[in-house]
Amino acid sequence: MGPIRPVTAVFLGATPQRDGERCGLALSFRPLRARLGVDRIEDFADLGPDHTVESVHGLGKVLRLLRAARLARPPDPVSLLGEEVEAAARLDRARGVQLRLQVRARSRLRFRAWTESGVRTVNDVVDVVEGPFAWLVMRRHGRFPVNVPRDAVVRQRTETERWYEVVQIERA
Repeated sequence: MGPIRPVTAVFLGATPQRDGERCGLALSFRPLRARLGVDRIEDFADLGPDHTVESVHGLGKVLRLLRAARLARPPDPVSLLGEEVEAAARLDRARGVQLRLQVRARSRLRFRAWTESGVRTVNDVVDVVEGPFAWLVMRRHGRFPVNVPRDAVVRQRTETERWYEVVQIERA
């Protein structure tokens, strides 16, 4: 994990998102200084209907944002789980509020190989070892490696996705 950095930012809004069982809010912030090298900080607050670690963590982000914007929280905060449209409506009044965020730089490595039969993508990669007959793609969390034979690959590429994760939200 990288170091946590303080950032002063303006809240731009929350967009409700639902993809099957996964639902939540896409949160958007604009840093006031260009120290991070990005124009926007995008984060996701998971508000899934089940009481999982991810959904409780996402609910905490929404409640901290409401508190920092000095907006009233619902009488039963758990009622926001699974209700991303209602949560976005509550956060709509917080647009333009200046906040102090604690952010952490995150990245994810992905291996992509184009073959005659299609594109093969391996996510959450730790390392790619190139051998004489195949690429050995080592994955995170102790999962078994993936062997991609060289003779089937037309071209390959390792990609890095970088973003900032919002760890803490306070009023500026």
